[in-house]
Amino acid sequence: MSSTYTKSNDTQEVERLNLQHTFIKHGFNGNFAAPVDQILRSGVRVLDVGCGSGTWILELAEEYPNSHFVGVDMSPVVLRNKQPDNVEFITHNVLTGLPFEDNSFDYVFARLLSGGYTRRQWKEIAIPEYTRVTKPTGWVELMEGNIQLKYNSKDNFKDVDLIIKAVIDLLNATDVHSEAAYEIKGFLEEDNRYNNINYKEKHLPVGPMGEKLAEMGIEDCQEIWKLFKPAVVPLLQVSEEEYNAIYESAIQYLKTFGAKWVFARAWGQKV
Repeated sequence: MSSTYTKSNDTQEVERLNLQHTFIKHGFNGNFAAPVDQILRSGVRVLDVGCGSGTWILELAEEYPNSHFVGVDMSPVVLRNKQPDNVEFITHNVLTGLPFEDNSFDYVFARLLSGGYTRRQWKEIAIPEYTRVTKPTGWVELMEGNIQLKYNSKDNFKDVDLIIKAVIDLLNATDVHSEAAYEIKGFLEEDNRYNNINYKEKHLPVGPMGEKLAEMGIEDCQEIWKLFKPAVVPLLQVSEEEYNAIYESAIQYLKTFGAKWVFARAWGQKV
Protein backbone atom coordinates (compact mmCIF):
# COMPACT_ATOMS: atom_id res chain seq x y z
CA MET A 1 0.00 0.00 0.00
CA SER A 2 3.00 2.31 0.46
CA SER A 3 6.77 2.18 0.49
CA THR A 4 6.52 0.27 3.77
CA TYR A 5 4.48 -2.45 2.12
CA THR A 6 6.74 -5.11 0.59
CA LYS A 7 5.01 -7.04 -2.12
CA SER A 8 5.82 -8.93 -5.29
CA ASN A 9 3.57 -9.69 -8.21
CA ASP A 10 5.21 -12.97 -9.15
CA THR A 11 3.64 -16.40 -9.01
CA GLN A 12 5.31 -17.27 -5.70
CA GLU A 13 3.77 -14.22 -4.01
CA VAL A 14 0.32 -15.03 -5.40
CA GLU A 15 0.64 -18.56 -4.02
CA ARG A 16 1.70 -17.15 -0.63
CA LEU A 17 -1.33 -14.86 -0.53
CA ASN A 18 -3.62 -17.74 -1.47
CA LEU A 19 -2.10 -19.91 1.27
CA GLN A 20 -2.54 -17.11 3.80
CA HIS A 21 -6.16 -16.66 2.73
CA THR A 22 -6.90 -20.36 3.25
CA PHE A 23 -5.10 -20.40 6.62
CA ILE A 24 -7.14 -17.46 7.92
CA LYS A 25 -10.42 -18.65 6.42
CA HIS A 26 -10.14 -22.03 8.14
CA GLY A 27 -8.83 -20.48 11.35
CA PHE A 28 -11.90 -18.23 11.60
CA ASN A 29 -14.33 -20.72 10.06
CA GLY A 30 -15.35 -18.32 7.33
CA ASN A 31 -14.45 -15.39 5.10
CA PHE A 32 -16.05 -12.66 7.21
CA ALA A 33 -17.47 -11.92 10.65
CA ALA A 34 -19.78 -8.95 10.06
CA PRO A 35 -23.50 -9.87 9.87
CA VAL A 36 -23.71 -9.35 6.11
CA ASP A 37 -24.74 -12.78 4.81
CA GLN A 38 -28.35 -11.75 4.22
CA ILE A 39 -27.58 -8.52 2.41
CA LEU A 40 -24.96 -10.28 0.27
CA ARG A 41 -27.62 -12.76 -0.79
CA SER A 42 -30.07 -10.00 -1.68
CA GLY A 43 -27.50 -8.07 -3.71
CA VAL A 44 -25.22 -5.23 -2.57
CA ARG A 45 -21.96 -3.50 -3.50
CA VAL A 46 -18.82 -4.75 -1.74
CA LEU A 47 -15.31 -3.24 -1.64
CA ASP A 48 -12.19 -5.25 -0.79
CA VAL A 49 -9.33 -2.87 0.06
CA GLY A 50 -5.88 -4.32 -0.61
CA CYS A 51 -7.38 -7.32 -2.40
CA GLY A 52 -4.03 -8.98 -3.14
CA SER A 53 -4.48 -12.04 -5.34
CA GLY A 54 -8.25 -11.53 -5.38
CA THR A 55 -9.05 -14.89 -3.78
CA TRP A 56 -11.41 -13.47 -1.12
CA ILE A 57 -13.44 -11.59 -3.72
CA LEU A 58 -13.61 -14.51 -6.15
CA GLU A 59 -14.88 -16.89 -3.46
CA LEU A 60 -17.58 -14.48 -2.32
CA ALA A 61 -18.56 -13.55 -5.87
CA GLU A 62 -19.29 -17.20 -6.57
CA GLU A 63 -21.21 -17.68 -3.31
CA TYR A 64 -23.20 -14.44 -3.66
CA PRO A 65 -23.91 -13.94 -7.39
CA ASN A 66 -26.46 -11.16 -6.74
CA SER A 67 -23.82 -8.87 -5.22
CA HIS A 68 -21.16 -6.83 -7.05
CA PHE A 69 -17.57 -6.95 -5.79
CA VAL A 70 -14.80 -4.39 -6.34
CA GLY A 71 -11.18 -5.09 -5.42
CA VAL A 72 -8.57 -2.34 -5.05
CA ASP A 73 -4.84 -2.95 -4.81
CA MET A 74 -1.72 -1.02 -5.76
CA SER A 75 -0.56 -4.06 -7.79
CA PRO A 76 -2.58 -5.47 -10.71
CA VAL A 77 -4.55 -8.65 -10.01
CA VAL A 78 -3.65 -11.43 -12.44
CA LEU A 79 -6.35 -14.09 -12.79
CA ARG A 80 -5.83 -17.60 -14.11
CA ASN A 81 -9.44 -17.93 -15.19
CA LYS A 82 -12.10 -15.65 -16.68
CA GLN A 83 -13.12 -12.78 -14.43
CA PRO A 84 -16.70 -13.20 -13.15
CA ASP A 85 -19.27 -10.69 -14.37
CA ASN A 86 -19.96 -9.47 -10.81
CA VAL A 87 -16.28 -8.68 -10.10
CA GLU A 88 -14.02 -5.80 -11.03
CA PHE A 89 -10.45 -5.00 -10.02
CA ILE A 90 -8.90 -1.53 -9.88
CA THR A 91 -5.17 -0.78 -9.58
CA HIS A 92 -4.88 2.15 -7.20
CA ASN A 93 -2.89 3.36 -4.18
CA VAL A 94 -5.40 3.71 -1.37
CA LEU A 95 -3.23 6.26 0.41
CA THR A 96 -4.06 8.78 -2.32
CA GLY A 97 -7.75 8.32 -1.48
CA LEU A 98 -10.25 5.72 -2.65
CA PRO A 99 -11.47 6.43 -6.22
CA PHE A 100 -15.17 6.25 -5.35
CA GLU A 101 -17.99 8.62 -4.49
CA ASP A 102 -19.24 8.97 -0.92
CA ASN A 103 -21.64 6.24 0.25
CA SER A 104 -20.80 3.87 -2.62
CA PHE A 105 -20.65 0.50 -0.81
CA ASP A 106 -22.78 -1.53 1.57
CA TYR A 107 -19.81 -3.52 2.91
CA VAL A 108 -16.13 -2.55 3.00
CA PHE A 109 -13.59 -5.24 3.87
CA ALA A 110 -9.88 -4.64 4.51
CA ARG A 111 -7.37 -7.13 5.87
CA LEU A 112 -3.65 -7.55 6.48
CA LEU A 113 -2.73 -3.99 5.53
CA SER A 114 -0.78 -3.03 8.65
CA GLY A 115 2.46 -3.47 6.68
CA GLY A 116 1.27 -0.71 4.39
CA TYR A 117 0.08 1.96 6.84
CA THR A 118 1.89 4.08 9.36
CA ARG A 119 0.02 4.87 12.57
CA ARG A 120 -0.86 8.30 11.20
CA GLN A 121 -2.10 6.86 7.90
CA TRP A 122 -4.40 4.44 9.70
CA LYS A 123 -6.16 7.25 11.54
CA GLU A 124 -5.94 10.10 9.03
CA ILE A 125 -6.39 8.32 5.68
CA ALA A 126 -7.40 4.64 5.82
CA ILE A 127 -10.26 4.66 8.33
CA PRO A 128 -11.74 7.99 7.16
CA GLU A 129 -11.70 6.75 3.55
CA TYR A 130 -13.34 3.43 4.44
CA THR A 131 -16.01 5.36 6.31
CA ARG A 132 -16.53 7.89 3.54
CA VAL A 133 -17.27 5.31 0.83
CA THR A 134 -19.53 3.19 3.07
CA LYS A 135 -23.27 3.82 2.92
CA PRO A 136 -25.14 4.73 6.12
CA THR A 137 -26.05 1.46 7.93
CA GLY A 138 -23.36 -0.29 5.86
CA TRP A 139 -20.60 -2.34 7.45
CA VAL A 140 -16.82 -1.96 7.65
CA GLU A 141 -14.71 -4.96 8.65
CA LEU A 142 -10.99 -4.89 9.45
CA MET A 143 -8.70 -7.87 9.95
CA GLU A 144 -5.06 -7.81 11.01
CA GLY A 145 -2.42 -10.14 12.40
CA ASN A 146 0.41 -9.36 14.79
CA ILE A 147 4.03 -9.97 13.83
CA GLN A 148 5.07 -11.29 17.25
CA LEU A 149 4.21 -14.95 17.90
CA LYS A 150 3.21 -16.44 21.25
CA TYR A 151 5.52 -19.38 21.94
CA ASN A 152 4.28 -22.75 23.17
CA SER A 153 7.61 -23.50 24.87
CA LYS A 154 10.00 -21.22 26.74
CA ASP A 155 12.98 -23.21 25.47
CA ASN A 156 14.95 -22.82 22.24
CA PHE A 157 12.83 -20.07 20.64
CA LYS A 158 15.67 -17.50 20.41
CA ASP A 159 16.18 -17.92 16.65
CA VAL A 160 12.45 -17.46 15.97
CA ASP A 161 12.52 -14.35 18.13
CA LEU A 162 15.65 -13.06 16.41
CA ILE A 163 13.92 -13.04 13.01
CA ILE A 164 10.64 -11.67 14.33
CA LYS A 165 12.27 -8.85 16.29
CA ALA A 166 14.29 -7.91 13.19
CA VAL A 167 11.08 -7.70 11.14
CA ILE A 168 9.44 -5.61 13.89
CA ASP A 169 12.47 -3.28 13.96
CA LEU A 170 12.17 -2.82 10.19
CA LEU A 171 8.50 -1.94 10.50
CA ASN A 172 9.01 0.33 13.51
CA ALA A 173 11.69 2.25 11.61
CA THR A 174 8.96 3.35 9.19
CA ASP A 175 6.36 3.83 11.97
CA VAL A 176 4.35 0.82 10.81
CA HIS A 177 2.15 -0.66 13.54
CA SER A 178 3.35 -4.26 14.08
CA GLU A 179 0.55 -5.03 16.58
CA ALA A 180 -2.36 -3.45 14.74
CA ALA A 181 -4.54 -6.48 15.52
CA TYR A 182 -4.97 -5.11 19.04
CA GLU A 183 -5.85 -1.62 17.76
CA ILE A 184 -8.41 -2.12 14.98
CA LYS A 185 -11.43 -2.00 17.29
CA GLY A 186 -10.13 1.28 18.69
CA PHE A 187 -9.71 2.69 15.19
CA LEU A 188 -13.44 2.24 14.56
CA GLU A 189 -14.39 3.58 18.00
CA GLU A 190 -12.24 6.69 17.60
CA ASP A 191 -13.86 7.49 14.26
CA ASN A 192 -17.16 8.12 16.12
CA ARG A 193 -19.30 7.15 13.14
CA TYR A 194 -20.00 3.50 13.98
CA ASN A 195 -22.48 1.54 16.05
CA ASN A 196 -22.51 -2.18 16.85
CA ILE A 197 -18.72 -2.43 17.00
CA ASN A 198 -17.46 -5.96 17.62
CA TYR A 199 -14.07 -7.62 18.02
CA LYS A 200 -12.99 -11.24 17.64
CA GLU A 201 -9.47 -12.44 18.37
CA LYS A 202 -8.05 -15.84 17.42
CA HIS A 203 -4.73 -17.44 18.29
CA LEU A 204 -4.05 -19.60 15.24
CA PRO A 205 -1.54 -22.47 15.43
CA VAL A 206 1.89 -22.23 13.83
CA GLY A 207 3.07 -25.82 14.34
CA PRO A 208 3.80 -28.30 15.65
CA MET A 209 3.57 -30.74 12.78
CA GLY A 210 0.69 -33.18 12.57
CA GLU A 211 -2.34 -30.90 12.21
CA LYS A 212 -3.24 -29.33 8.86
CA LEU A 213 -3.97 -25.79 10.09
CA ALA A 214 -0.77 -25.75 12.18
CA GLU A 215 1.28 -26.90 9.19
CA MET A 216 -0.28 -24.17 7.05
CA GLY A 217 0.75 -21.67 9.72
CA ILE A 218 4.37 -22.82 9.49
CA GLU A 219 4.31 -22.57 5.71
CA ASP A 220 2.88 -19.06 5.88
CA CYS A 221 5.59 -18.01 8.34
CA GLN A 222 8.26 -19.48 6.08
CA GLU A 223 7.05 -17.49 3.09
CA ILE A 224 6.81 -14.22 5.04
CA TRP A 225 10.32 -14.63 6.44
CA LYS A 226 11.63 -15.30 2.92
CA LEU A 227 9.94 -12.09 1.78
CA PHE A 228 11.75 -10.07 4.46
CA LYS A 229 15.11 -11.87 4.12
CA PRO A 230 16.84 -9.26 1.89
CA ALA A 231 16.18 -6.57 4.52
CA VAL A 232 16.69 -8.74 7.62
CA VAL A 233 20.14 -10.12 6.71
CA PRO A 234 21.94 -6.74 6.77
CA LEU A 235 19.97 -5.64 9.83
CA LEU A 236 21.18 -8.69 11.78
CA GLN A 237 24.70 -8.12 10.43
CA VAL A 238 25.08 -11.78 9.46
CA SER A 239 26.07 -13.53 6.26
CA GLU A 240 23.45 -15.19 4.11
CA GLU A 241 24.80 -18.56 5.23
CA GLU A 242 24.47 -17.58 8.89
CA TYR A 243 20.95 -16.31 8.30
CA ASN A 244 19.97 -19.57 6.62
CA ALA A 245 21.14 -21.46 9.72
CA ILE A 246 19.08 -19.16 11.97
CA TYR A 247 16.08 -19.59 9.67
CA GLU A 248 16.32 -23.41 9.65
CA SER A 249 16.64 -23.46 13.45
CA ALA A 250 13.57 -21.22 13.78
CA ILE A 251 11.49 -23.39 11.48
CA GLN A 252 12.57 -26.51 13.35
CA TYR A 253 11.40 -24.92 16.61
CA LEU A 254 7.96 -24.27 15.13
CA LYS A 255 7.74 -27.79 13.75
CA THR A 256 8.66 -29.26 17.14
CA PHE A 257 7.06 -26.97 19.72
CA GLY A 258 4.75 -24.68 17.78
CA ALA A 259 3.49 -21.18 18.53
CA LYS A 260 0.33 -19.12 18.29
CA TRP A 261 -0.27 -16.32 15.80
CA VAL A 262 -2.67 -13.58 16.91
CA PHE A 263 -5.21 -12.50 14.30
CA ALA A 264 -8.21 -10.29 14.97
CA ARG A 265 -11.30 -8.96 13.24
CA ALA A 266 -13.20 -5.80 14.13
CA TRP A 267 -16.39 -4.69 12.46
CA GLY A 268 -18.90 -1.91 12.88
CA GLN A 269 -22.01 -0.43 11.29
CA LYS A 270 -21.81 3.11 9.96
CA VAL A 271 -24.29 5.51 11.49
